[in-house]
Amino acid sequence: MSVFIEALIFVLILIVGSIYAWRKGALEWS
Repeated sequence: MSVFIEALIFVLILIVGSIYAWRKGALEWS
């Protein structure tokens, strides 16, 4: 179960980071 929780946290961090970068306009070059 701990592996599932670690994977869930990892995905949440990726999503939050992507949203943060998108709001900062860092993805305009793509």
